[in-house]
Amino acid sequence: MLKRITSLLLCATIIFSLAACKSNGKDKDIEGEANKKSVTASLLYSQSDTFNPYTAKTEINRQLCGLVFEPLIKLDNEFNITYRLAKEITNEDKVWTVRLIDTVFSDGTPLTAQDVVYSYDLARASATTYASALYEVATVTATDSKTVVFELNRVDNYFENLLSFPIIKAKSDTVTDSDGVTAPPIGCGRYTVDLTSSLLLQNKNYFGDKGQIGKIKLIDAPDRDAVAHYVEIGAADIYYNDASASDIVRMSGKRTQVNLNNLVYIGINSAYPELKNKYIRYAISAALDRNKICRNAFYNNALAATGFFNPNFDDAKPYQTIDPTPNLKITVENFGKIGYNSQDEEGYLLNLSGRRVKFTLLVNEENQSRVLAARLISEQLKAVGIEITVVEKSYSQYIAALQSGAFQLYLGEINILNNMDLSGLVTPGGSAAYGVLGSTPAASENADTEEEAQQTTVVAETSVSSVIKGFYEGADSIGSVVSVLLTEMPQIPICYRQGVLFYDSEIEGNVTASADDIYLSIEEYSYKN
Repeated sequence: MLKRITSLLLCATIIFSLAACKSNGKDKDIEGEANKKSVTASLLYSQSDTFNPYTAKTEINRQLCGLVFEPLIKLDNEFNITYRLAKEITNEDKVWTVRLIDTVFSDGTPLTAQDVVYSYDLARASATTYASALYEVATVTATDSKTVVFELNRVDNYFENLLSFPIIKAKSDTVTDSDGVTAPPIGCGRYTVDLTSSLLLQNKNYFGDKGQIGKIKLIDAPDRDAVAHYVEIGAADIYYNDASASDIVRMSGKRTQVNLNNLVYIGINSAYPELKNKYIRYAISAALDRNKICRNAFYNNALAATGFFNPNFDDAKPYQTIDPTPNLKITVENFGKIGYNSQDEEGYLLNLSGRRVKFTLLVNEENQSRVLAARLISEQLKAVGIEITVVEKSYSQYIAALQSGAFQLYLGEINILNNMDLSGLVTPGGSAAYGVLGSTPAASENADTEEEAQQTTVVAETSVSSVIKGFYEGADSIGSVVSVLLTEMPQIPICYRQGVLFYDSEIEGNVTASADDIYLSIEEYSYKN
Protein backbone atom coordinates (compact mmCIF):
# COMPACT_ATOMS: atom_id res chain seq x y z
CA MET A 1 0.00 0.00 0.00
CA LEU A 2 1.03 3.59 -0.37
CA LYS A 3 3.49 4.67 2.25
CA ARG A 4 3.75 8.30 3.38
CA ILE A 5 7.22 9.63 4.09
CA THR A 6 7.23 13.11 5.63
CA SER A 7 10.51 15.04 5.48
CA LEU A 8 10.80 17.93 8.00
CA LEU A 9 13.06 20.77 6.97
CA LEU A 10 15.51 21.39 9.82
CA CYS A 11 16.77 24.73 8.55
CA ALA A 12 16.60 26.97 5.53
CA THR A 13 20.09 26.00 4.39
CA ILE A 14 19.39 22.29 3.99
CA ILE A 15 18.63 21.30 0.39
CA PHE A 16 16.64 18.13 0.01
CA SER A 17 16.97 15.85 -3.01
CA LEU A 18 14.32 16.24 -5.67
CA ALA A 19 13.24 12.65 -5.20
CA ALA A 20 12.49 13.23 -1.54
CA CYS A 21 10.80 16.65 -1.64
CA LYS A 22 7.47 16.72 -3.40
CA SER A 23 4.41 18.75 -2.56
CA ASN A 24 0.99 19.03 -4.20
CA GLY A 25 2.09 16.85 -7.14
CA LYS A 26 4.74 19.40 -8.27
CA ASP A 27 8.51 19.55 -7.83
CA LYS A 28 9.58 22.57 -5.78
CA ASP A 29 13.25 23.04 -5.02
CA ILE A 30 12.49 25.58 -2.30
CA GLU A 31 14.55 25.84 0.85
CA GLY A 32 12.88 26.44 4.18
CA GLU A 33 9.45 25.07 3.25
CA ALA A 34 8.16 22.82 6.01
CA ASN A 35 6.10 19.64 5.91
CA LYS A 36 6.89 18.68 2.33
CA LYS A 37 5.66 15.20 1.46
CA SER A 38 6.95 12.48 -0.81
CA VAL A 39 5.12 9.26 -1.51
CA THR A 40 6.55 5.83 -2.22
CA ALA A 41 4.37 3.73 -4.51
CA SER A 42 4.64 0.00 -5.21
CA LEU A 43 4.51 -1.53 -8.68
CA LEU A 44 5.15 -4.99 -10.09
CA TYR A 45 8.08 -5.89 -12.34
CA SER A 46 10.03 -8.91 -13.52
CA GLN A 47 13.51 -9.06 -12.02
CA SER A 48 14.67 -11.50 -14.69
CA ASP A 49 13.55 -9.20 -17.52
CA THR A 50 15.22 -6.00 -18.75
CA PHE A 51 14.35 -2.31 -18.65
CA ASN A 52 15.28 -1.98 -22.30
CA PRO A 53 12.06 -1.07 -24.16
CA TYR A 54 13.26 -2.90 -27.26
CA THR A 55 14.17 -6.20 -25.61
CA ALA A 56 11.82 -6.43 -22.59
CA LYS A 57 9.65 -9.51 -22.88
CA THR A 58 7.16 -9.05 -20.03
CA GLU A 59 4.21 -6.71 -20.26
CA ILE A 60 4.82 -5.27 -16.78
CA ASN A 61 8.39 -4.26 -17.64
CA ARG A 62 7.36 -2.80 -20.97
CA GLN A 63 4.80 -0.68 -19.13
CA LEU A 64 7.41 0.53 -16.62
CA CYS A 65 9.66 1.56 -19.50
CA GLY A 66 7.12 4.32 -20.14
CA LEU A 67 8.27 5.89 -16.86
CA VAL A 68 11.98 5.71 -17.73
CA PHE A 69 11.95 6.75 -21.39
CA GLU A 70 10.17 9.45 -23.36
CA PRO A 71 9.02 9.27 -27.00
CA LEU A 72 8.72 12.10 -29.51
CA ILE A 73 4.94 12.11 -29.00
CA LYS A 74 2.28 10.32 -26.98
CA LEU A 75 -1.39 9.82 -27.71
CA ASP A 76 -3.85 10.44 -24.90
CA ASN A 77 -6.90 8.29 -24.21
CA GLU A 78 -8.85 10.00 -27.00
CA PHE A 79 -6.02 9.52 -29.54
CA ASN A 80 -4.96 13.18 -29.45
CA ILE A 81 -1.26 13.98 -29.81
CA THR A 82 0.80 15.35 -26.93
CA TYR A 83 4.31 16.47 -27.88
CA ARG A 84 7.02 15.11 -25.58
CA LEU A 85 10.59 15.24 -26.91
CA ALA A 86 9.31 16.77 -30.14
CA LYS A 87 8.93 20.55 -30.11
CA GLU A 88 7.54 20.84 -33.63
CA ILE A 89 6.52 18.36 -36.32
CA THR A 90 5.86 19.46 -39.90
CA ASN A 91 5.34 17.59 -43.13
CA GLU A 92 5.38 18.10 -46.86
CA ASP A 93 4.18 15.26 -49.04
CA LYS A 94 6.17 12.19 -47.87
CA VAL A 95 8.68 14.08 -45.72
CA TRP A 96 8.17 14.68 -41.98
CA THR A 97 10.51 16.96 -40.05
CA VAL A 98 10.80 16.72 -36.25
CA ARG A 99 12.50 19.43 -34.19
CA LEU A 100 13.48 18.46 -30.66
CA ILE A 101 13.08 20.27 -27.38
CA ASP A 102 16.17 21.34 -25.46
CA THR A 103 16.53 18.80 -22.68
CA VAL A 104 18.97 16.28 -21.25
CA PHE A 105 19.02 12.61 -20.41
CA SER A 106 18.94 11.51 -16.79
CA ASP A 107 22.76 11.53 -16.73
CA GLY A 108 22.82 15.20 -17.76
CA THR A 109 23.97 14.72 -21.36
CA PRO A 110 22.01 16.60 -24.06
CA LEU A 111 19.31 14.92 -26.15
CA THR A 112 20.32 15.04 -29.82
CA ALA A 113 18.87 14.06 -33.18
CA GLN A 114 21.50 11.31 -33.37
CA ASP A 115 19.93 9.70 -30.29
CA VAL A 116 16.56 9.67 -32.08
CA VAL A 117 18.05 8.03 -35.18
CA TYR A 118 19.81 5.47 -33.00
CA SER A 119 16.56 4.69 -31.17
CA TYR A 120 14.68 4.45 -34.48
CA ASP A 121 17.19 1.87 -35.72
CA LEU A 122 16.69 -0.18 -32.54
CA ALA A 123 12.91 0.09 -32.88
CA ARG A 124 12.90 -1.10 -36.50
CA ALA A 125 15.17 -4.04 -35.68
CA SER A 126 13.18 -5.09 -32.60
CA ALA A 127 10.46 -7.70 -32.24
CA THR A 128 8.04 -5.11 -30.85
CA THR A 129 4.99 -3.20 -31.95
CA TYR A 130 7.29 -0.22 -32.54
CA ALA A 131 8.81 -2.07 -35.48
CA SER A 132 5.46 -2.69 -37.17
CA ALA A 133 4.36 0.91 -36.51
CA LEU A 134 7.27 2.29 -38.54
CA TYR A 135 6.50 0.27 -41.67
CA GLU A 136 6.10 3.34 -43.90
CA VAL A 137 9.53 4.84 -43.20
CA ALA A 138 12.07 4.73 -46.03
CA THR A 139 14.90 6.77 -44.47
CA VAL A 140 15.65 8.67 -41.24
CA THR A 141 18.29 11.40 -41.14
CA ALA A 142 19.65 13.73 -38.47
CA THR A 143 20.09 16.97 -40.44
CA ASP A 144 21.48 18.81 -37.41
CA SER A 145 21.75 18.20 -33.66
CA LYS A 146 18.05 19.02 -33.06
CA THR A 147 16.35 18.03 -36.33
CA VAL A 148 15.31 14.60 -37.57
CA VAL A 149 13.80 14.00 -41.02
CA PHE A 150 11.60 10.96 -41.73
CA GLU A 151 11.03 10.19 -45.40
CA LEU A 152 8.12 7.82 -46.06
CA ASN A 153 7.40 5.50 -48.93
CA ARG A 154 3.88 6.93 -49.24
CA VAL A 155 1.80 9.87 -48.10
CA ASP A 156 0.26 9.42 -44.65
CA ASN A 157 -1.53 12.34 -42.99
CA TYR A 158 -1.43 10.59 -39.61
CA PHE A 159 2.18 9.39 -39.59
CA GLU A 160 3.14 11.56 -36.60
CA ASN A 161 0.77 9.42 -34.47
CA LEU A 162 3.32 6.62 -34.85
CA LEU A 163 6.27 8.52 -33.39
CA SER A 164 5.80 7.05 -29.93
CA PHE A 165 8.89 4.82 -29.91
CA PRO A 166 11.07 5.36 -26.78
CA ILE A 167 14.20 7.48 -27.15
CA ILE A 168 17.32 6.18 -25.41
CA LYS A 169 20.79 7.69 -25.22
CA ALA A 170 22.81 6.32 -28.15
CA LYS A 171 24.83 3.22 -27.21
CA SER A 172 23.73 3.32 -23.57
CA ASP A 173 22.07 -0.05 -24.19
CA THR A 174 25.52 -1.61 -24.69
CA VAL A 175 27.07 -0.53 -21.38
CA THR A 176 27.92 -3.39 -19.00
CA ASP A 177 29.18 -3.54 -15.42
CA SER A 178 32.25 -5.35 -14.13
CA ASP A 179 30.34 -8.63 -14.16
CA GLY A 180 29.34 -8.21 -17.78
CA VAL A 181 25.70 -7.44 -16.92
CA THR A 182 24.10 -4.93 -19.27
CA ALA A 183 22.80 -1.86 -17.47
CA PRO A 184 19.40 -0.35 -18.25
CA PRO A 185 19.64 2.19 -21.09
CA ILE A 186 19.56 5.89 -20.22
CA GLY A 187 16.37 7.82 -20.91
CA CYS A 188 14.79 11.26 -20.50
CA GLY A 189 11.79 9.95 -18.58
CA ARG A 190 10.22 10.76 -15.26
CA TYR A 191 12.18 8.09 -13.37
CA THR A 192 15.53 6.34 -13.37
CA VAL A 193 16.24 2.70 -12.55
CA ASP A 194 18.07 1.63 -9.39
CA LEU A 195 18.26 -2.14 -9.71
CA THR A 196 20.45 -2.60 -6.64
CA SER A 197 17.59 -1.32 -4.47
CA SER A 198 14.72 -2.45 -6.74
CA LEU A 199 13.53 1.13 -7.09
CA LEU A 200 12.55 3.71 -9.63
CA LEU A 201 13.69 7.17 -8.52
CA GLN A 202 12.50 10.52 -9.77
CA ASN A 203 14.75 11.83 -12.52
CA LYS A 204 16.20 15.09 -11.20
CA ASN A 205 16.86 16.20 -14.80
CA TYR A 206 13.32 15.52 -16.06
CA PHE A 207 12.06 18.38 -18.23
CA GLY A 208 8.46 18.25 -17.03
CA ASP A 209 6.54 18.61 -13.79
CA LYS A 210 7.34 16.16 -11.03
CA GLY A 211 4.65 14.67 -8.85
CA GLN A 212 4.34 13.39 -5.30
CA ILE A 213 5.69 9.93 -6.08
CA GLY A 214 9.38 10.30 -5.28
CA LYS A 215 10.14 6.58 -5.28
CA ILE A 216 8.56 3.50 -6.79
CA LYS A 217 9.26 0.24 -4.98
CA LEU A 218 9.51 -2.64 -7.45
CA ILE A 219 8.04 -6.01 -6.43
CA ASP A 220 9.29 -9.01 -8.36
CA ALA A 221 6.40 -10.88 -10.01
CA PRO A 222 8.11 -13.46 -12.23
CA ASP A 223 5.01 -15.04 -13.75
CA ARG A 224 1.26 -14.64 -14.21
CA ASP A 225 0.43 -16.44 -10.97
CA ALA A 226 2.72 -14.11 -9.02
CA VAL A 227 1.14 -11.07 -10.68
CA ALA A 228 -2.33 -12.34 -9.75
CA HIS A 229 -1.22 -13.01 -6.17
CA TYR A 230 0.27 -9.57 -5.57
CA VAL A 231 -2.67 -7.81 -7.19
CA GLU A 232 -5.21 -9.74 -5.15
CA ILE A 233 -3.48 -9.06 -1.81
CA GLY A 234 -3.13 -5.36 -2.63
CA ALA A 235 0.68 -5.22 -2.81
CA ALA A 236 0.61 -3.19 -6.03
CA ASP A 237 -0.75 0.35 -6.03
CA ILE A 238 -1.42 0.45 -9.78
CA TYR A 239 -2.15 -2.44 -12.10
CA TYR A 240 -3.17 -2.57 -15.76
CA ASN A 241 -4.93 -5.36 -17.63
CA ASP A 242 -5.83 -5.15 -21.32
CA ALA A 243 -8.96 -7.26 -20.65
CA SER A 244 -8.20 -9.49 -23.62
CA ALA A 245 -9.38 -12.46 -21.56
CA SER A 246 -12.63 -12.67 -19.62
CA ASP A 247 -10.90 -13.96 -16.45
CA ILE A 248 -8.90 -10.80 -15.75
CA VAL A 249 -7.34 -10.31 -12.34
CA ARG A 250 -9.27 -7.58 -10.56
CA MET A 251 -7.82 -5.26 -7.95
CA SER A 252 -9.76 -3.62 -5.15
CA GLY A 253 -9.89 0.16 -5.21
CA LYS A 254 -10.69 2.36 -8.20
CA ARG A 255 -10.53 1.83 -11.94
CA THR A 256 -10.52 3.73 -15.19
CA GLN A 257 -10.97 2.57 -18.78
CA VAL A 258 -8.15 2.67 -21.32
CA ASN A 259 -9.25 2.96 -24.94
CA LEU A 260 -7.58 0.43 -27.21
CA ASN A 261 -7.47 0.59 -30.98
CA ASN A 262 -8.56 -3.06 -31.19
CA LEU A 263 -11.51 -3.59 -33.50
CA VAL A 264 -13.73 -6.65 -33.02
CA TYR A 265 -15.62 -7.37 -36.24
CA ILE A 266 -17.52 -9.92 -38.30
CA GLY A 267 -15.40 -10.93 -41.26
CA ILE A 268 -17.14 -11.68 -44.54
CA ASN A 269 -16.10 -14.33 -47.06
CA SER A 270 -17.16 -12.69 -50.30
CA ALA A 271 -16.65 -15.93 -52.21
CA TYR A 272 -20.02 -17.10 -50.87
CA PRO A 273 -22.79 -15.87 -53.19
CA GLU A 274 -25.24 -14.38 -50.71
CA LEU A 275 -22.53 -12.71 -48.67
CA LYS A 276 -21.33 -10.90 -51.78
CA ASN A 277 -24.51 -8.88 -51.72
CA LYS A 278 -23.98 -5.77 -49.63
CA TYR A 279 -27.67 -5.62 -48.66
CA ILE A 280 -27.22 -8.87 -46.71
CA ARG A 281 -24.27 -7.26 -44.91
CA TYR A 282 -26.36 -4.14 -44.21
CA ALA A 283 -29.17 -6.30 -42.82
CA ILE A 284 -26.85 -8.25 -40.52
CA SER A 285 -25.21 -5.08 -39.23
CA ALA A 286 -28.50 -3.31 -38.52
CA ALA A 287 -29.84 -6.30 -36.56
CA LEU A 288 -27.01 -6.28 -34.02
CA ASP A 289 -27.30 -4.90 -30.51
CA ARG A 290 -23.69 -3.77 -30.14
CA ASN A 291 -24.28 -2.27 -26.70
CA LYS A 292 -25.49 -5.63 -25.40
CA ILE A 293 -22.49 -7.39 -26.90
CA CYS A 294 -20.16 -4.91 -25.17
CA ARG A 295 -21.99 -5.38 -21.89
CA ASN A 296 -22.51 -9.15 -21.85
CA ALA A 297 -19.57 -10.52 -23.83
CA PHE A 298 -16.87 -8.01 -22.94
CA TYR A 299 -18.15 -7.07 -19.46
CA ASN A 300 -18.37 -3.38 -20.39
CA ASN A 301 -14.71 -3.31 -21.42
CA ALA A 302 -15.59 -2.26 -24.95
CA LEU A 303 -17.17 0.59 -26.90
CA ALA A 304 -19.84 -0.11 -29.51
CA ALA A 305 -18.57 0.63 -33.01
CA THR A 306 -20.16 3.56 -34.82
CA GLY A 307 -18.11 2.84 -37.92
CA PHE A 308 -14.82 1.26 -38.89
CA PHE A 309 -12.71 3.82 -37.01
CA ASN A 310 -12.44 4.07 -33.24
CA PRO A 311 -15.41 5.98 -31.75
CA ASN A 312 -12.91 8.27 -29.96
CA PHE A 313 -11.10 9.27 -33.17
CA ASP A 314 -12.25 12.88 -33.62
CA ASP A 315 -11.56 13.19 -37.35
CA ALA A 316 -13.94 10.33 -38.18
CA LYS A 317 -16.68 11.07 -35.62
CA PRO A 318 -18.78 13.38 -37.85
CA TYR A 319 -19.05 10.74 -40.58
CA GLN A 320 -19.62 7.48 -38.68
CA THR A 321 -23.31 6.60 -38.59
CA ILE A 322 -23.69 3.00 -37.37
CA ASP A 323 -26.36 2.83 -34.68
CA PRO A 324 -25.10 0.73 -31.73
CA THR A 325 -28.70 -0.33 -31.01
CA PRO A 326 -30.57 -2.68 -33.38
CA ASN A 327 -32.67 -1.12 -36.12
CA LEU A 328 -34.93 -3.89 -37.36
CA LYS A 329 -36.66 -1.58 -39.83
CA ILE A 330 -33.40 -1.21 -41.74
CA THR A 331 -32.87 -4.97 -41.57
CA VAL A 332 -36.31 -5.69 -43.04
CA GLU A 333 -35.87 -3.03 -45.75
CA ASN A 334 -32.57 -4.49 -46.90
CA PHE A 335 -33.94 -8.03 -47.03
CA GLY A 336 -36.84 -6.66 -49.06
CA LYS A 337 -34.45 -5.12 -51.61
CA ILE A 338 -33.17 -8.58 -52.53
CA GLY A 339 -36.56 -10.32 -52.37
CA TYR A 340 -36.19 -12.12 -49.04
CA ASN A 341 -39.76 -11.53 -47.91
CA SER A 342 -40.98 -14.98 -46.89
CA GLN A 343 -40.37 -17.11 -43.81
CA ASP A 344 -40.63 -20.79 -42.95
CA GLU A 345 -42.73 -22.20 -40.11
CA GLU A 346 -39.95 -21.51 -37.59
CA GLY A 347 -39.66 -17.88 -38.57
CA TYR A 348 -36.43 -18.13 -40.58
CA LEU A 349 -36.12 -16.06 -43.74
CA LEU A 350 -36.18 -17.84 -47.08
CA ASN A 351 -34.01 -16.82 -50.01
CA LEU A 352 -35.09 -16.67 -53.66
CA SER A 353 -34.70 -20.45 -53.93
CA GLY A 354 -36.93 -21.06 -50.92
CA ARG A 355 -34.05 -22.08 -48.67
CA ARG A 356 -33.27 -20.68 -45.25
CA VAL A 357 -30.87 -17.78 -45.04
CA LYS A 358 -28.18 -19.43 -42.94
CA PHE A 359 -24.46 -19.02 -42.36
CA THR A 360 -21.70 -20.37 -40.16
CA LEU A 361 -19.79 -18.03 -37.83
CA LEU A 362 -16.23 -19.14 -37.08
CA VAL A 363 -14.67 -18.13 -33.74
CA ASN A 364 -11.51 -18.93 -31.79
CA GLU A 365 -12.64 -21.13 -28.89
CA GLU A 366 -9.67 -20.03 -26.78
CA ASN A 367 -11.01 -16.48 -26.40
CA GLN A 368 -14.04 -16.69 -24.12
CA SER A 369 -15.19 -13.11 -24.71
CA ARG A 370 -15.34 -13.61 -28.46
CA VAL A 371 -17.08 -16.97 -28.00
CA LEU A 372 -19.74 -15.21 -25.90
CA ALA A 373 -19.98 -12.46 -28.51
CA ALA A 374 -20.44 -15.02 -31.31
CA ARG A 375 -23.25 -16.72 -29.41
CA LEU A 376 -24.96 -13.38 -28.78
CA ILE A 377 -24.67 -12.50 -32.46
CA SER A 378 -26.27 -15.85 -33.33
CA GLU A 379 -29.18 -15.14 -30.96
CA GLN A 380 -29.67 -11.61 -32.25
CA LEU A 381 -29.71 -12.70 -35.89
CA LYS A 382 -32.07 -15.57 -35.15
CA ALA A 383 -34.54 -12.95 -33.93
CA VAL A 384 -34.63 -11.45 -37.44
CA GLY A 385 -34.81 -14.80 -39.25
CA ILE A 386 -31.16 -15.55 -40.02
CA GLU A 387 -29.83 -18.92 -38.91
CA ILE A 388 -26.26 -18.68 -37.60
CA THR A 389 -24.31 -21.74 -36.54
CA VAL A 390 -21.35 -20.85 -34.34
CA VAL A 391 -18.28 -22.98 -35.15
CA GLU A 392 -15.70 -22.92 -32.34
CA LYS A 393 -12.17 -23.99 -33.23
CA SER A 394 -8.75 -23.89 -31.61
CA TYR A 395 -6.58 -20.93 -32.57
CA SER A 396 -4.45 -22.97 -34.99
CA GLN A 397 -7.54 -24.47 -36.65
CA TYR A 398 -9.20 -21.02 -36.73
CA ILE A 399 -6.23 -19.44 -38.51
CA ALA A 400 -5.95 -22.36 -40.92
CA ALA A 401 -9.62 -21.97 -41.86
CA LEU A 402 -9.17 -18.24 -42.47
CA GLN A 403 -6.09 -18.74 -44.61
CA SER A 404 -7.73 -21.46 -46.71
CA GLY A 405 -11.03 -19.59 -47.09
CA ALA A 406 -12.97 -22.40 -45.37
CA PHE A 407 -15.46 -20.13 -43.63
CA GLN A 408 -18.50 -17.99 -44.34
CA LEU A 409 -18.45 -15.50 -41.46
CA TYR A 410 -15.82 -15.21 -38.74
CA LEU A 411 -15.44 -13.17 -35.60
CA GLY A 412 -12.06 -11.48 -35.54
CA GLU A 413 -10.07 -8.81 -33.78
CA ILE A 414 -7.36 -6.57 -35.20
CA ASN A 415 -5.14 -3.96 -33.59
CA ILE A 416 -5.29 -0.83 -35.73
CA LEU A 417 -2.07 1.18 -35.67
CA ASN A 418 -2.31 4.74 -34.38
CA ASN A 419 -2.23 6.18 -37.90
CA MET A 420 -5.66 4.55 -38.27
CA ASP A 421 -4.62 2.50 -41.31
CA LEU A 422 -7.44 0.06 -42.07
CA SER A 423 -6.11 -1.12 -45.42
CA GLY A 424 -4.81 -4.38 -43.95
CA LEU A 425 -8.37 -5.34 -43.03
CA VAL A 426 -10.47 -4.10 -45.93
CA THR A 427 -8.37 -4.12 -49.11
CA PRO A 428 -7.16 -7.07 -51.22
CA GLY A 429 -3.68 -8.13 -50.15
CA GLY A 430 -4.17 -6.91 -46.60
CA SER A 431 -2.64 -9.00 -43.83
CA ALA A 432 -6.06 -9.58 -42.22
CA ALA A 433 -8.31 -9.19 -45.27
CA TYR A 434 -9.60 -12.77 -45.15
CA GLY A 435 -12.53 -13.16 -47.51
CA VAL A 436 -12.14 -9.69 -48.99
CA LEU A 437 -9.71 -11.22 -51.44
CA GLY A 438 -12.42 -13.48 -52.88
CA SER A 439 -11.27 -16.81 -51.49
CA THR A 440 -12.89 -19.75 -53.22
CA PRO A 441 -14.23 -22.37 -50.82
CA ALA A 442 -16.94 -24.79 -51.91
CA ALA A 443 -19.91 -22.98 -53.46
CA SER A 444 -22.92 -22.46 -51.22
CA GLU A 445 -26.33 -23.88 -51.83
CA ASN A 446 -27.62 -20.53 -53.04
CA ALA A 447 -25.93 -20.39 -56.42
CA ASP A 448 -28.85 -18.61 -58.06
CA THR A 449 -27.63 -15.24 -56.72
CA GLU A 450 -23.97 -15.71 -57.57
CA GLU A 451 -23.72 -13.69 -60.80
CA GLU A 452 -25.38 -10.57 -59.37
CA ALA A 453 -23.44 -10.88 -56.11
CA GLN A 454 -20.12 -11.26 -57.95
CA GLN A 455 -20.73 -7.94 -59.70
CA THR A 456 -21.49 -6.28 -56.35
CA THR A 457 -18.24 -7.60 -54.84
CA VAL A 458 -16.08 -6.40 -57.72
CA VAL A 459 -17.52 -2.90 -57.40
CA ALA A 460 -17.03 -2.93 -53.61
CA GLU A 461 -13.42 -4.11 -53.67
CA THR A 462 -12.56 -1.65 -56.43
CA SER A 463 -14.17 1.36 -54.76
CA VAL A 464 -12.79 0.62 -51.29
CA SER A 465 -9.27 0.06 -52.62
CA SER A 466 -9.47 3.14 -54.84
CA VAL A 467 -10.57 5.50 -52.07
CA ILE A 468 -8.07 4.18 -49.51
CA LYS A 469 -5.31 4.38 -52.11
CA GLY A 470 -6.45 7.93 -52.88
CA PHE A 471 -6.35 8.80 -49.20
CA TYR A 472 -2.72 7.71 -48.98
CA GLU A 473 -1.92 9.76 -52.06
CA GLY A 474 -3.47 12.84 -50.50
CA ALA A 475 -6.44 12.91 -52.89
CA ASP A 476 -9.27 11.59 -50.68
CA SER A 477 -10.35 12.75 -47.23
CA ILE A 478 -11.01 10.71 -44.09
CA GLY A 479 -14.70 11.42 -44.68
CA SER A 480 -14.46 9.71 -48.08
CA VAL A 481 -12.84 6.66 -46.50
CA VAL A 482 -15.59 6.43 -43.85
CA SER A 483 -18.28 6.83 -46.51
CA VAL A 484 -17.03 4.10 -48.84
CA LEU A 485 -16.47 1.64 -45.98
CA LEU A 486 -20.00 2.17 -44.66
CA THR A 487 -21.44 2.00 -48.17
CA GLU A 488 -19.68 -1.20 -49.19
CA MET A 489 -19.20 -2.73 -45.70
CA PRO A 490 -16.54 -5.31 -46.65
CA GLN A 491 -16.52 -6.35 -42.97
CA ILE A 492 -19.00 -5.59 -40.15
CA PRO A 493 -17.59 -3.57 -37.19
CA ILE A 494 -18.84 -4.66 -33.75
CA CYS A 495 -16.86 -2.85 -31.04
CA TYR A 496 -13.52 -1.48 -29.91
CA ARG A 497 -12.09 -3.13 -26.81
CA GLN A 498 -10.88 -1.29 -23.71
CA GLY A 499 -8.30 -2.13 -21.08
CA VAL A 500 -8.64 -1.40 -17.36
CA LEU A 501 -6.31 0.54 -15.07
CA PHE A 502 -6.85 -0.38 -11.42
CA TYR A 503 -5.40 1.87 -8.73
CA ASP A 504 -5.32 2.16 -4.96
CA SER A 505 -8.26 3.91 -3.30
CA GLU A 506 -5.87 6.41 -1.68
CA ILE A 507 -4.92 7.79 -5.10
CA GLU A 508 -6.91 10.83 -6.18
CA GLY A 509 -6.52 13.63 -8.70
CA ASN A 510 -6.33 13.34 -12.44
CA VAL A 511 -5.81 9.63 -13.04
CA THR A 512 -5.72 9.10 -16.79
CA ALA A 513 -4.03 6.50 -18.93
CA SER A 514 -3.69 5.62 -22.58
CA ALA A 515 -2.53 2.64 -24.60
CA ASP A 516 0.67 4.61 -25.29
CA ASP A 517 1.37 5.15 -21.58
CA ILE A 518 -0.67 3.61 -18.78
CA TYR A 519 1.11 5.96 -16.33
CA LEU A 520 0.22 8.96 -18.50
CA SER A 521 -0.70 11.31 -15.65
CA ILE A 522 1.28 9.84 -12.75
CA GLU A 523 2.81 13.23 -11.95
CA GLU A 524 -0.74 14.54 -11.34
CA TYR A 525 -1.72 11.88 -8.83
CA SER A 526 -2.61 13.20 -5.39
CA TYR A 527 -3.17 11.30 -2.19
CA LYS A 528 -5.59 11.32 0.69
CA ASN A 529 -4.30 12.86 3.90
